Amino acid sequence: MIIAFLALLGALLQPGTPALAIAPTQGETFMSEEQGIEALEKNRRVSRVMQGVTMTAYSSTPDQTDDSPFTMANGKRVHDGAVAANFLPFGTKVMFPELYGDKVFTVEDRMHKRFSNRMDIWMETRGEAIKFGIREVTVEILEDAV
Repeated sequence: MIIAFLALLGALLQPGTPALAIAPTQGETFMSEEQGIEALEKNRRVSRVMQGVTMTAYSSTPDQTDDSPFTMANGKRVHDGAVAANFLPFGTKVMFPELYGDKVFTVEDRMHKRFSNRMDIWMETRGEAIKFGIREVTVEILEDAV
């Protein structure tokens, strides 16, 4: 009896097992607990939204950067998820929901000083950067910057 009770208790405490199951009525759908927490976290994370920000792309070639094309202004090596911006501090986390959904990018590089209101996203190849072109995007600046 005790073994059966412990087995039942163990099954109920498994990760992903809802603590209380309530069935939706017709026409309703409920999100899982994980989806609800994720939605709340996302809503809390966005501190500011900027629309119509000009965005370009660059790759690691000396004609697009400087004589050390694989080193960003913060001293780190370039990587997927890095962006350059002069108007945000290093370490600021941003998202571009129209382009990349919930993928989080980090400001780790700078642009020429004449580009004070533009962002530049690092891409692995020059072809990808050219294909990206110039776009007007919505930028979500996250609370957990730096």
